[in-house]
Amino acid sequence: MDYRIFNADEIDHRQCYRLLIGAVVPRPIAWVSSIDENGVANLAPFSFFTTVSHYPPMVSISVGERVKQPKDTTANIEATKGYVIHTVTEGWQEAMNESSANFEPDQDEFAEIGLETVPSDLVGAPRIKDCPVAMECTHERTITFGEEWATHLVIGRVLRWHVREDLMLEDKYINPHLLQPVGRLGGPRYCRTNEIYELQAPYVQPDVGDPNSAEQQKRK
Repeated sequence: MDYRIFNADEIDHRQCYRLLIGAVVPRPIAWVSSIDENGVANLAPFSFFTTVSHYPPMVSISVGERVKQPKDTTANIEATKGYVIHTVTEGWQEAMNESSANFEPDQDEFAEIGLETVPSDLVGAPRIKDCPVAMECTHERTITFGEEWATHLVIGRVLRWHVREDLMLEDKYINPHLLQPVGRLGGPRYCRTNEIYELQAPYVQPDVGDPNSAEQQKRK
């Protein structure tokens, strides 16, 4: 079978991006609300998004630059610290896509695309009203990679979850069947979670100091 070979030091940043978003799939989408120092709200989606640590609970988003300047989300989080990450689910993808437009810093994306908000409990940034899952976060640190095409890895600590009551399974888990998360693929493509199945991990003697191993055994 033939393969195409791409060496990272021989292709430009656009092709590196295309290969990454085509190979690392599907990606969850962090729909991030933040505010600037004047209280102007911002809302934007990011699919370079993952967990960093389970305890303390920490998550990260990778945010590129716009015209050699940090995007509004990065600038807002570093300035005001508190922000909210919403899980993008079925029915919310159109509004999420609209919020990815290049609004000016003084524009309120919530007002521009007609989304209602509610106050957060612990941070200044608002939450999207009725969004199934939201995490209130506080900024921990930002790590910058690259110079000509810089990317800011924004790491935050989760302070509080807001999970719609009917999504809870056994009072412990978020039910993925009911959540219906939307994933990001390469280019303008997304995917729905239409089929969910389980694979039980092979049994290994749990490490007493590893809570993940203990939790894994509880599921059996």
